[in-house]
Amino acid sequence: MTLYKQNIFLSLNIFLCVIFLLFSFTLLRADLTSLARNDAYPVFTTLNFDETLLLTKQQEYYKKRDDADKKKDRFCFSISPFGQNANQGTKIKGHPCRTADCSDFNIPDCSTCIPLDGPVAINNALGDLTGRSGMLALLYGKIPTSATNPNPFKDSKSYLSMAFSQFFVGETPGTISDAQFIDPLQLFSYYSFPLNYRKRGVRFQLACKIYDDFGFTIQTGASSIRQVVEARINLTNASENAGNIPFNEDINIADVNQYLMNVLDNIAEEINLNINDLNQASMEEVRFNLFWRHAFEINNDKTPEWAQFLCIPYFEASGSISPGEVRKPNQLFAAPFGNNGHSSAGCTAGINFDFPDTIEFGGEVGFTHFFKKSFCDYPVPSSKFQTTIFPFQTNVSIQPGNNWHFGFRIAAYHFLENLSTYFEWLVIDHKKDKICLEVPDDAFLPYILEELSTFKTKMGNLGFNYDVSPNIGLGFLWQIPFSQRNTYRSSTVMGGINITF
Repeated sequence: MTLYKQNIFLSLNIFLCVIFLLFSFTLLRADLTSLARNDAYPVFTTLNFDETLLLTKQQEYYKKRDDADKKKDRFCFSISPFGQNANQGTKIKGHPCRTADCSDFNIPDCSTCIPLDGPVAINNALGDLTGRSGMLALLYGKIPTSATNPNPFKDSKSYLSMAFSQFFVGETPGTISDAQFIDPLQLFSYYSFPLNYRKRGVRFQLACKIYDDFGFTIQTGASSIRQVVEARINLTNASENAGNIPFNEDINIADVNQYLMNVLDNIAEEINLNINDLNQASMEEVRFNLFWRHAFEINNDKTPEWAQFLCIPYFEASGSISPGEVRKPNQLFAAPFGNNGHSSAGCTAGINFDFPDTIEFGGEVGFTHFFKKSFCDYPVPSSKFQTTIFPFQTNVSIQPGNNWHFGFRIAAYHFLENLSTYFEWLVIDHKKDKICLEVPDDAFLPYILEELSTFKTKMGNLGFNYDVSPNIGLGFLWQIPFSQRNTYRSSTVMGGINITF
């Protein structure tokens, strides 16, 4: 190989390594991500990375700006009111039925399932993210001995007992497992619950530089969540046109409507399930982050033909507690505040490149670990055909899966007089939870909930900040949803007052 070809090969390797590093250290100043699928990436300020870590004054000195002396860099305090809305989300595989059930119905791929609105469900009702609510499946599965709610099948006059006697004559409750009566398209004997989700609140962030390149931030907030059931859509009648009525004269549309669909409220009361609208207010997480960052001057003593820039690696170690109200497991349509009572810890590492008078870009990679917590009266399926609504509850401990987050950032400081802007692309990936029964009982099937616990979301943060003085600024941030798996398609708008002193 000639020297010329070796040099080209070496240059190509260096270029690929640089690209790899840039995309390996990708995201922003998230510090920690969240367990909440309605708000997986909560933002606490409209500020860009540099001002959050109190770097702006040092960068202004490097760029020889006239107003660098006027900029403070000891503390930065942000007050940020926000609003968050969602009406739709996407299921765990982006399709309208669970992949775990496809083999039971000889369906090789859930993409063959046809929803009401087209061949592939991109956006689903928020109440259907883990599957539409099946009513006939409530009669399936074994009867647990460790259930913490009353057994509705003990009372022959209960609504579930009367439905069981109507559809499974001569059978004993706890013995039904025949898949032929379950509609794989989740229409016959299924409900769909479109929800309207609204979150309003205010968040606070205080950043402090302790010494030289070291500092800390404290973040917290409070909010109210209103989640309203916009409609209860009985899909049973729609199944007649789709040809999904089971071939059994004892299980027909009229009887299913009479014994199951039309008595939803009565059945919910029997199994201790709250299916009402919810409007709650609570404190969110309290986060504490220790950070280190350093701006290295690159090519500062070189000739002008070499670009001069700042290389800014940084590292954060973070922890959080969730002192707010914990979502009650039997509230079907409640959304959690913060991490729903779970504490968390994590770390973030990243790198940023700042070119004078042009742009800066970079990003990070981060990891969040959540700690185990126990819950009482937690609904757990007793049949693999049950979706969203389960007839029995028990006490469980939940060890959430870890979160990984990645992303990329590009920003311009004072690109138009006192106006700065930035854009961040983000992806958050939540791994599978581990759910353990406090009292072993083979009638319960927690593995189904574990399979449905993963989620992934991609979003962008577009921010603008205008400095009305060297140390006071007004900000605006829009968190834009791009794609989701098993999460809300939440859009967030935030305003901010940011003071440096």
